[in-house]
Amino acid sequence: MFKTIWGSDKAVASVAATSKIFIRGKQKAAMTPSTQRIVNQLSALSASRKQPKLLSLCNEDLIKNRTITNAWNVYKRKLFQKRDEQFEKQYNSIKNAMEDLKQTSPELFELANAKEQKRFPLEMRIPTDFPPNQPWVYNYAPKK
Repeated sequence: MFKTIWGSDKAVASVAATSKIFIRGKQKAAMTPSTQRIVNQLSALSASRKQPKLLSLCNEDLIKNRTITNAWNVYKRKLFQKRDEQFEKQYNSIKNAMEDLKQTSPELFELANAKEQKRFPLEMRIPTDFPPNQPWVYNYAPKK
């Protein structure tokens, strides 16, 4: 039966074998790590070439685009100016409150501005997803 459709039993066997080997998804060729590194570097360098070409606009559309862009920039500039004014007001308010505290109660002012001694030391290991080779050192003292 298969001989009339496929021509031979070998063709049927090869089709059956390929259907078992098929893997859904992108097929990856076996590459050495150095070859993979070079491919990654080249793809990162050529990323700028993958940008789409700029559209050629007629003069009327170009003027509309520039007008909209300028209006958007003016709007964003106003938002930034409002935000900066708000930050400056907050800073001045904090500064005035600290001056008042300094005049009314110097002890509280010193406590409010005391430096916190317990900080994460820079020499310690950065937290990661994997446990460290050595356990946490609870009695850590910074190097002198």
